[in-house]
Amino acid sequence: MTTGQDQTQTLYDAAARTRAAVTDPRFAADVDEAIEYFAPDVASHVGRYDTGELFVPLQVWLGKWEPGASLVLQDRVVLVWGGTEVQHQIIPRRRAGGVAEVDVQVDAVTLWIDCDNPLNVRVRRYAGTMDVPTTYADTLRPEKLDMVATAELPPEAEQCPYCFGEIDKGTEICPHCGKYLGEKPKSKKWLILALLLLLLLLLIVGAVLLLGGDEEEPKPKPTPTATAEAGAEPTQDPFRRISGPGWEGRAPRAFKISGVERQSGGRLLARTLRGDDGLVIRIFHTPEEDANPGSFQVGKLQPLESAAKESNLAIVENYGVPECASRRCGDLLLNDPAWGGIAITVNATKGERLDAAKAIAESIKAR
Repeated sequence: MTTGQDQTQTLYDAAARTRAAVTDPRFAADVDEAIEYFAPDVASHVGRYDTGELFVPLQVWLGKWEPGASLVLQDRVVLVWGGTEVQHQIIPRRRAGGVAEVDVQVDAVTLWIDCDNPLNVRVRRYAGTMDVPTTYADTLRPEKLDMVATAELPPEAEQCPYCFGEIDKGTEICPHCGKYLGEKPKSKKWLILALLLLLLLLLIVGAVLLLGGDEEEPKPKPTPTATAEAGAEPTQDPFRRISGPGWEGRAPRAFKISGVERQSGGRLLARTLRGDDGLVIRIFHTPEEDANPGSFQVGKLQPLESAAKESNLAIVENYGVPECASRRCGDLLLNDPAWGGIAITVNATKGERLDAAKAIAESIKAR
């Protein structure tokens, strides 16, 4: 996406609009700091015909709170963050997901944003006529979007539906994100189906020819001796191996186990395990950091048996995952030099579900 004075000015205009509604001098200082650090990265995702509505300095949770900033445009929200390596996510304002307030404090509100890669962000509260966390959350709620969710472009231009970059009408490949925009090729399912049917027919004919030849007299089967014993059917291990950098463990084979999802540039590895009774266990691995419950913890840490050098059980409330967004959940913390930090969340604080999470935690060891 092309950048320049127009794009940077869109950012400054949005910041000025937000400043006008917030009289707290702390907000002006936070905005200046966020613009100084993140302006080039934010502007790189803004088109010449975009309109900025709101600019908000914030923090993003990645095992710890990272500084970030967000620019609300007419059809999407640009979110950037990072203390050393800046990352970003583009969130369409019209989407299936929403936003939830998971931790409301006097001085700040933590929001859980449901999007392609769900995030927890913390927005400070300031003095003034605008409540910044609520206003920002409303821009991320599709039902609050009153205006037409598109930029006003010249007749010969349009937006890429993937990165929202400005492109010429009829462009087949977006010059900004490289996505193919042309017509989708016609389905060849009928051709594949015909080939499969032909192959099946050939197999049937071949089988008939092979079985239709001269048949030999069947040889008598040997009679088993009195000492022969029937072989026992092999028993399948009810558990399966799970692993990550520096660790391995076991989980029930009956669980549906997702692949590893890499977030934050590989610094956070996530995996989800689901049981038939609504059980949801998530394993969050931060190889470079210890696991901790953050501001979601309620009560004191409880001891937990495991092979880790340090392990505890925390109870968390309104944690930033769907199954824990409005309830208390267990958070099993395993910290060890061999693997860094592992947090195992489960949508229960007692009973069989918590026992299942504890069994997984107890099986984890260095490898």
